[in-house]
Amino acid sequence: MSSLLLHPYQNALIKRLALAPPIGLSFNECLLADISSDHSNYHLKQLIRFGLVQKKTNTYSLTDKGKEYSGSLNDAMKQVEKQPKASIIVWGMRKKADGLNEYLVNKRLRHPYYGKVGRITGKVLYGESLKEAAFRELYEETGLHANFIQLDKIYHKIRRRPDDTIVQDNIFFIFFVTDFHGQLAQKTEFQENFWITINDVVKRRYDFYDDFVLDDRDQPHQVIEYEESIALAEGY
Repeated sequence: MSSLLLHPYQNALIKRLALAPPIGLSFNECLLADISSDHSNYHLKQLIRFGLVQKKTNTYSLTDKGKEYSGSLNDAMKQVEKQPKASIIVWGMRKKADGLNEYLVNKRLRHPYYGKVGRITGKVLYGESLKEAAFRELYEETGLHANFIQLDKIYHKIRRRPDDTIVQDNIFFIFFVTDFHGQLAQKTEFQENFWITINDVVKRRYDFYDDFVLDDRDQPHQVIEYEESIALAEGY
């Protein structure tokens, strides 16, 4: 929704309707002072076409989509505010035959962070629970399923350029995942998937993300942790 760019007059109409009573506003009540009635009518029709406004009998009101859009505007209701992305991270581990722990990672084959190695990540879809997102992303990215999944940590990651331009703002919900089954998809169009041990990290065998840490746990935290990391973008 935040990617939708509306004309300033359309944002002004959204603002007016967001402050309207539940019954809505008549056409005359929607008219903007600095443009003609025909011009206002054009923008109202555009908002209806976008699915943001509905007309019932002789009144106009916001649709559910329009209400969501109005909620993304800043307090002045003039422009859409950027918000952190909600994403999940799959902290996947399994034990090898020799007893060593292995951890599921991927190597990105697309920008941003091309070539970086880290854990499986993905966006939380609208209306999707965090756990559903973790199961879905695990399968879509690797072809694997898992019998155990538990929220382990909340991680807020902000990355910026030297001029302070923000290029990444993600809130990650990290799930500890074990007991896998299925066939690992070793390579897709966008990534390579594989397992590593803590020795691979210690010896820096891969180009890991700047915030990649492996503490060789085989159990989730007993209490959900929180961490915030603000740093310069490396490899973005």
